[in-house]
Amino acid sequence: MILAIAGREVRGIYVSIVGWATLAVSQLLLAWLLFSQLEVYQKILPGLVKTGSPMGLGDLVISPTLSSTALLLIILVPLLGMGSLGDEKRSGRIHLLLSSPVSPLQLVLGKWLGLLLAVLPLLLLMMAMAITLGLGSALDTGRLAASFLGLLLLSAMAAAITLWLSSLNEQPLSAAAMAWGLMFLLWLLDASPTSSLSIASLSGHLSPFFQGLVRSSDLVYFTAISLAALGLCMHRLWRMGGGR
Repeated sequence: MILAIAGREVRGIYVSIVGWATLAVSQLLLAWLLFSQLEVYQKILPGLVKTGSPMGLGDLVISPTLSSTALLLIILVPLLGMGSLGDEKRSGRIHLLLSSPVSPLQLVLGKWLGLLLAVLPLLLLMMAMAITLGLGSALDTGRLAASFLGLLLLSAMAAAITLWLSSLNEQPLSAAAMAWGLMFLLWLLDASPTSSLSIASLSGHLSPFFQGLVRSSDLVYFTAISLAALGLCMHRLWRMGGGR
C-alpha cells in the first residue's frame, strides 16, 4: 500500500509539464554552476601547482556545487510537495482516504516516499555530472558517496517537513512558504553567536558530508527531525479522524 501511494505521488508530480520543467530547469542551473566552478578552477590551477596547494577538484569544484545543490533542494522539495496533503484536504479526498483501509502511517509514509523519489533523479544527475569529472582527474569516491548520502538525508528531511506543513494548510503556497522559512531558519542557525542554537544548524550538520565525513551526530540530526515531522503529520491525520 505504501508503494502504491508513493507511485501515485510520483505520477502526480510528473504527469504534468510542471514537474518535468522544474527538473529540467534545476538540472540546467546545476550544470551551469558546475561548469562555472570548473572554469574558475582551470584559471587558478597554474597558481595552485606553483604553490603546491593541496586543494584540488573536489575542494574547489565539486564541494561548492554540492552546497548549491543543497540550497536548491531546500527550494525544490517544498515546491514539489506543497500540495501533497493540502490538495487532498481541499478536495475532500482526505476523508475518503482516511475512511479506507489505508492507515495514517501508510498514507504519510507513502506520500513521503513518493516525494523523495520525485527528487531522486536530480540527485542522481548531479552525481553523474560529478563522476564525469573523474574522466580527467582522480576523484575521492568515498567523499562523493558521503556527499550523496548527505543530500539524500537533506531531501528526506525537507520532504518530511513539507508533508507535515502541507497537512496543516489547505493552501499549497502557504505550506511551501512555511517550509522554506523553517528550512532556511535551520540553515542560518550556523551564524548564530549562541552555541546552543548553532548545534541545531542545518548547514553545520550537512557540510561534514561534503568533506567525506559521516558522523553519527549528523545522522541522528537528520533522522530525528525527519521522524519528528512525520510523527506530527500522522498525529494531524489522526486528529482528523484517521485513528485506528
